[in-house]
Amino acid sequence: MKTQSIFDTESALVDLVSSCHGAIYAYGVIASQLTQVDDALDAISRYRVKRNELIALCAELSITPPPARAAYELSSSITDDASAKAAAALLEESACAHWAAALNYLPKKVAASEAKFLQSCAISSFKWSGIVKAFSSA
Repeated sequence: MKTQSIFDTESALVDLVSSCHGAIYAYGVIASQLTQVDDALDAISRYRVKRNELIALCAELSITPPPARAAYELSSSITDDASAKAAAALLEESACAHWAAALNYLPKKVAASEAKFLQSCAISSFKWSGIVKAFSSA
């Protein structure tokens, strides 16, 4: 998931839906390498719910949401439990960047709930890595 410049509501929503598609795919790969898969499966569910909410909002605003791709390129090799957890933490950090970039362009009626989703991504990153990175000044 690459962060792009966002200039309007349509671009913001398209980016967030695409981010959800990529996260769902990535968490499937991550789950395949974890010894305890429950957190990854919960994350897949969380991103599916968010994706469905965003797609409904796109329909309401007459915006065509992007379809999921058949496959996505992952930013790192996931070969074991440790690399799966590191990838999950990076995925959540990337989601933080996408949601932070989009917040100012979203309709006010959904901005607060999307800000909460951003917070949940930062918390998830910490849970996966044990390191606080999102929104740090370092």
